[in-house]
Amino acid sequence: MADIGYFEAWQMWLDGRSTLGNDMFGLPMIWWGRAGKIAAFVSGMTILLDIAGPERLTSFAGRLHALVQALWSHALIYSFSVASFVMAFSWVAIWDLVWSIDIPVPVAVSGLDVFVGLLRIVAIVALCFLLPLAIAGTVLVIDKVCAKLPTIFTHPRAVHIRIVAAALLIVGFHFDLLAS
Repeated sequence: MADIGYFEAWQMWLDGRSTLGNDMFGLPMIWWGRAGKIAAFVSGMTILLDIAGPERLTSFAGRLHALVQALWSHALIYSFSVASFVMAFSWVAIWDLVWSIDIPVPVAVSGLDVFVGLLRIVAIVALCFLLPLAIAGTVLVIDKVCAKLPTIFTHPRAVHIRIVAAALLIVGFHFDLLAS
């Protein structure tokens, strides 16, 4: 892989040659493109949230919070019907995933295969209990973030967010285009 400079990369792009397979400043061009896509996405979402406005964001956060509270309060009711099905499916999926991992066990060490089997069962049980906790934690974090979003766009210095988002959109699109 050749290490090319910024202007050399643009010259290659303008000549119709792909810049992929080259490095720019020690980083492969594909990663410049990926960083550009991520920057464009984050800034685009920021711009869309700003367009939606604090009133709509507050309304959405309130509806989301009410939904989370309703689901949370009914969790015990549905735990015997829906959760049993989800846990059974999770058990099968996690069992298949954990047992498909090939762990080389030396034949010379007796009892090690039993130990590895027990570790797999512990991993399956732990994942079956941690998966619902991770989902619940993610839902609660999203609820809290959505509740704080309107205050970000009502801050007196929210204009800085708009400027950074617009600049990030341009820069992100630029590097995504350069890596194509």
